[in-house]
Parts: sequence; structure tokens; C-alpha cells
Amino acid sequence: MKILSITAQKPHSTGSGTYMTELVKAFARNGHAQAVVCGIFSDDIIDFPEGVACYPVFFTDKKADLLAAPCKAAPARFSALPFPVVGMSDIMPYTSTRYRDLTPDMISQFEDAFIDAVSRAVSDLDPDLIICHHLFLLTALVRKHFPERRIAGISHGTDLRQMINCDNLRDIVRPYIKELDFALALHEEQRAQIIDIFGMDESRVSVIGSGYNNKLFNTEGRSGRKDGEPLRLAYAGKISRPKGVPEMLAALEILAADSSVPAFELTMAGGCQDEVMQKKLGELPPWAEWLGQIPQPALAELLRRTDIFILPSYFEGLPLVLIEAMSAGTVPVSTDLPGIRSWINANVSGSNAVFVPMPSMKSIDEPSDEGRSSFISDLASILKDTMAAFGSGALPGPLPDTSSITWDGLASRLLSICS
Repeated sequence: MKILSITAQKPHSTGSGTYMTELVKAFARNGHAQAVVCGIFSDDIIDFPEGVACYPVFFTDKKADLLAAPCKAAPARFSALPFPVVGMSDIMPYTSTRYRDLTPDMISQFEDAFIDAVSRAVSDLDPDLIICHHLFLLTALVRKHFPERRIAGISHGTDLRQMINCDNLRDIVRPYIKELDFALALHEEQRAQIIDIFGMDESRVSVIGSGYNNKLFNTEGRSGRKDGEPLRLAYAGKISRPKGVPEMLAALEILAADSSVPAFELTMAGGCQDEVMQKKLGELPPWAEWLGQIPQPALAELLRRTDIFILPSYFEGLPLVLIEAMSAGTVPVSTDLPGIRSWINANVSGSNAVFVPMPSMKSIDEPSDEGRSSFISDLASILKDTMAAFGSGALPGPLPDTSSITWDGLASRLLSICS
């Protein structure tokens, strides 16, 4: 099969980017001819398998800065946009433009640049299937310009949040997303949202789930904690307020002052473009450190030397890092986000994930003042109990079975749905 994958974002820098990249690699392992259209900066490194043609659209702060990136690009000419990468979240781990801030002229520039790249990829590859990541602006434009092509759109959750936040784009996006051949959700709750938001025919909306790299995230070489050493805690993801990082630090401050709680250390990994959080990162307590953004192999190594992984986020699609943490022998403590617990329980035999109740929310990714206070208290209490379980030997327990959710399995399910 000939497959064209499309994203408006950087393909190796976020969870959805990793999702697309790993699918491309899985398709390559199964011999499918491929091309990719993606949005990048001129100095980004593109890492796709040999033979996968890349058609980049360059975002930039400077109109003159249009040099080609060192990627495997088939054509000799490139499209470019005079503003930073448009992010599916309002705060990305790199310099970005918010969708809600796009003017009509910027939307027109975005459409011209990406459709130029997609047109060249379609002409060269003649794909049997186009897979667009995020049910949002670029996916809608691809449906608009290529009505005769078989197109599947994958929701990563953040796109549904943008449909709520972006009055300037909602009416542009909805009619074309509704006409996709296939819409793929990460879990059942998200499937219901897609049907409701876009008015799609239920028969064209399926749950696809997620996957992980079992060759990278595993317990091989896992380093055990020695007697007397502090418990090892970790967080990985964007360092931002919607991810619940301030509340995580506040909960751990409470535990650090509690003499009945064993000593612990926290390692955080992830990019930070949030000015409030940048200030907090400069004032971390002695038991915490921030590594900045790290590549996937370094994340796998971090998880192999971690006891408890914390995901205090207020909004997610289906966070890969929970699966990666379990597969590396780490016990995840996560906000009880809609759809995630049920998906994990259905797909991970023997899951040891621990869940913290969702707080009352003021908006889709911001808790109310009362909710924030209760969340800090709940997170501190659950982390204290989880630490005690390590002390008693009740955790980590047997390794959960994540073998059914590899990227190869996900790629197979996707092609079965879209055939």
C-alpha cells in the first residue's frame, strides 16, 4: 500500500508527533511505500526510515530564513510560512503560534503552503490512503482539496479542545472533518465527542487506541533502588500549568515536610515555554531537578531508574508515557482523565496504574480554585500511600502485560479499519 502521513506540527517533539513517527516506522517495517508532509523549523532534523520522502513546510520568525532543513526531502523546492509552528496546544515545548491567533491572511498562507506540499506528495506517491493527524485545520483543508482521495483523520484530543477554543476556525473545520472517510479516536469517550462535535456518521468513527515502542521501553538493564536510597520519582511532558506541574510540586512540598514520608527525589523532563513555570524551574527545592527536553532513548533510560511516574495533567488524549512507564517497570500515578482508565484496563493486563480524582474545572484544562486545592491534597495523599506501598514491598509488583499495544499492532489495526 502507498501511504501519505500528514501533520502541521514538528514530527518528533510531542506525543502526537511521536505517534505519527512510530506509525511511519511500523508501516516501513511492513514494506509500505510512504511519504510525509510536516511542519518544521529550518534547523530541525527529520528522522524517518530510508525511502520515506519528506515534504516539509518551513515555519520561521523571519521571512528570509528559508534554508532547507537536513531532511530526506524529495523535491528541490519548499513551502515556507513567516510565523512559528502552529501548536495544537496553546503552550508547546517550543516557540509556537496559537491557532486562535491566526488572522485570515495567516490562514490563507497556511492553506497555500501546506496544500502545495501535499499536492506534490500526492502527485509523486499517488497514495492509496492519506492519514492526517489531528481533526483540525490541516485535515479539513486536505479533505477540501482532495475530495476524491481516501482520507483518515486521527484525533489526539488536543484538536477537540481547539474546536472549543477557536471561534475563528470552527466553521472552516467542521464541514470538512464531517466528510472524512474515517475518523479514528484514542478511546470510547473520545469517539463519542467526535460524533457529537462534528456530526459524523457513527459508522465512520472507530477507536484505534495507541501504541508504544517495546524495543525501547522495557525493563532490560533496569537499575534497582538500593537500601537507604531515596524513592525515585519522575515527570515527563511539557512543563506547563495545564499539565498540573505546579500542583505536583505543591503536593510534593507537603510530602517533603512530612517526617513519616520516606526521602524522595524528583526528575522532570520536558520543554518549557510557560513564563510562570520558567520562574518556578529556577527556584526548585533540593529534591527536584529539571533536565529540559530529552530524546526518547534518554526518556526510556530515565523510566528504567524510576520508581513512581507522575502525570498530574488536566487534559490528555491518550498519554503514551503511561504505557511507556509501565513497560519500563515504573508505577504510574495519573489524573483520572476521561477514557484513559477504561482503555488501560481493557488493553493492559495486570495494570498497576494509580489514579487521582479529577478536580472541579473552571475551563477545559484549568481547575477552579477549589478544585486546585483539592487536587493538591488528593495527589499528596495518593502519592504518600504509593510511597508507603514501596516501603512495604507491595509495589511495584508483577510487570503489567503491555504486549498487545505495540506500534506494529496499532499500524495493523489502522489499516484493517481503513481498508
